[in-house]
Amino acid sequence: MKAAPDTSTRPATPRALQQDAHAWVRRLTSGEATVADAQALQRWCEASPEHASAFAEARRLWRDLGPAGEMVRARAASAATHSPRMTRMSRRWFLGGALASAAGVGAAVVAPAGFWGSMTAMAGADYRTATGEQRQIAMSEGVTLDLNTRTSIAMLTGAGPHQGVDLLDGEIAVDNTGSAGNAAAFVVEAGKGRVTGTRANFEVRHLASQVCVTCVSGSVGVSLGSQRLTLAAQQQVIYEGQRLGAVTSVDTTATSAWRNGVLVFRDTPLAQVADEINRYRNGRVVVFDNRLAQSRLSGRYRIDRLGEIFAQIQEVLGARVTHLPGGIVLVG
Repeated sequence: MKAAPDTSTRPATPRALQQDAHAWVRRLTSGEATVADAQALQRWCEASPEHASAFAEARRLWRDLGPAGEMVRARAASAATHSPRMTRMSRRWFLGGALASAAGVGAAVVAPAGFWGSMTAMAGADYRTATGEQRQIAMSEGVTLDLNTRTSIAMLTGAGPHQGVDLLDGEIAVDNTGSAGNAAAFVVEAGKGRVTGTRANFEVRHLASQVCVTCVSGSVGVSLGSQRLTLAAQQQVIYEGQRLGAVTSVDTTATSAWRNGVLVFRDTPLAQVADEINRYRNGRVVVFDNRLAQSRLSGRYRIDRLGEIFAQIQEVLGARVTHLPGGIVLVG
């Protein structure tokens, strides 16, 4: 097993800092990095702005290796995936921007994967929200849109007589129930599918390649290629790629709680809780114990006070919670 770099006696010359920084990158991509390594690296980066800058540069070079580096990165990721030690942290997490945030302000931080969706989505967006931001947009003909955190949308120009948006990334709620007279359908395109609602209140969530459609009231049509279905109130469907899932019944008081500034978890695996929290706050919550990640949590939490959830995780699940600079929270 590779040991963490020993830099305690090395003089802090520019060349030595460069060598030490590359040693840290090799350690973190070995598939055997631990939380202790993360904490040791944090201390190393905090030693001086020069330390933090050296690590940021080494990390950038690793990312910029190109096709040759992809083979090395793939091996490292495979090693991390098959590692039996629960305390080992993945290469992707260490170099994805999370630990760089904890390493200090002097480091050049690259946003982690999933932040604001793809750069293409951001570039093509007419409206978007930042981390933790929610925004309401009044459309014409009595339609309102609520944009949740980290959401990007573009106005549709080819929806025929209907108005609509392309949900590039994130989550929106559409209220088309207030339209007077002969209400026109409102269209939401997300991924490879299309959602259409007339006099309906519905939500569409597009994260990575998965799209979740929830009908709160009225009825909503969902089309994916040649597949068609209609959702009634309190029903939900998920599609990914060209695969359309089965319709399920849901409690929309829980799924729609974000519109009232609240997150509701009901017997939810801690891993999913962490993923959801990460959408609303800067930094990152990481659960590094596989068994703990499957533990269940229930509760209601205000989005503007999400920090309160960590006390419950400690009390109810008996987990150890470690807060690091940059909004990094380790749970294990």
